[in-house]
Amino acid sequence: MLNFCKNPYNMKFMDRLPTVISCCFCCFLRAGCVLIAVFSFMIGVIFAPNVNQTPGFWDLNSVLANYSGWTEMVAQITLGIASILLCVASGLLLVGSCCNIPVLIEIYQWCAILYSATVVLMFMILAVFCFFVHTNCIVAGGVLCGLIVVISLLTAYFIIVTNSLRMSLKFLSSNDIVV
Repeated sequence: MLNFCKNPYNMKFMDRLPTVISCCFCCFLRAGCVLIAVFSFMIGVIFAPNVNQTPGFWDLNSVLANYSGWTEMVAQITLGIASILLCVASGLLLVGSCCNIPVLIEIYQWCAILYSATVVLMFMILAVFCFFVHTNCIVAGGVLCGLIVVISLLTAYFIIVTNSLRMSLKFLSSNDIVV
């Protein structure tokens, strides 16, 4: 009888990602994942726009001034919900990496991808507004494009590091270890 789990063509998407042996070339994977969790939580808290109707860190009035207030409110609420999702996922990563729970680490990975995709999409829309609708905020559009690149690269690196810890935890918990 074929073992369904050992079929190499039946691997999940996250299992196919590259792995690393340390985080930032100097720290162990578990410590790196704890640092990633703390960093992601701080990013989620610091850069979260206010979910209520008051303008927060991201004041979109200069970009969306000619459009309805609903557009700004929807953008702020979307970014606020995504940031809250990142904070919750960071807590799950912290628990998962400290308590050896690979499922929580995988939940963080998918939430980080969702957060990154949401923020990149929102920043892309705002950059298009800056470049093509309001010609007086070209610098802001360039900064948004730079942030898109930084967010994408950081998310990819964080996913690779957390995936390496998750894969090592799965390997260590398997019964097929031969010494």
